[in-house]
Amino acid sequence: MIKKSNRRQWSEFFSNNKRQELFKDFSVSLDNDKVKKQKTSSCKHVFFPCRVEKENEGENGENTIYRGSTGGVIISGKQYITIKLPYGLSANEIWRATIDQNGKQRNSLSVGAKKYKDKVQKQYGPMFRALKLKAIDQLCEIRLIVQPPLKTRSYSAKTYPRFDIDNYPKLLIDSVKGDGLLFKDDNIFISEQIKLAEPCEKGCVWLSCVFTEETDWLSKTVDFDWLAGRSI
Repeated sequence: MIKKSNRRQWSEFFSNNKRQELFKDFSVSLDNDKVKKQKTSSCKHVFFPCRVEKENEGENGENTIYRGSTGGVIISGKQYITIKLPYGLSANEIWRATIDQNGKQRNSLSVGAKKYKDKVQKQYGPMFRALKLKAIDQLCEIRLIVQPPLKTRSYSAKTYPRFDIDNYPKLLIDSVKGDGLLFKDDNIFISEQIKLAEPCEKGCVWLSCVFTEETDWLSKTVDFDWLAGRSI
């Protein structure tokens, strides 16, 4: 579990001026670099090299921020790893009904969804390779904070244009799943939380894997206090 002091430091980190820097795309000129494709088998992603800048934040530098020339942002600490993803697609844009060779109707990813996944994997595959980060294999809670695209006119919290809250997780999670990415198997997630936050230009989603010590959920009884909002 994350201690209150750590949560306070995290809040202070996101409330200071440096928060705005994370909303900007980070880019580095690669004009003088020779970029070569990495040889891989057909079942693996092909990632190009990228540059990564590192910065430490918080007391004792407990939060480490990595910004890649691919546009990716990774924030990590002992108990978590967070990445910044492009704003997602609506549920209606993700799936397309297709007919297979046996004449059966199946749902498959749309062209737009495939392009989204490809964009994310090109952002983060090179960064994970450059940082030599291994895919997460321990149990964790997945947390999403969604920042919808900024609008010029005024809206209330209820009427602000956004997707339904349950639209966000699936495509985003699948986009960072695979060889050389954040994790290989989504059975590591034993709980999920989704929240909304202030809109920003173009919108984005912060996806965080928070490592948990809770491993024996099979014997856990139903927490009705949690369902009733009386406990966290």
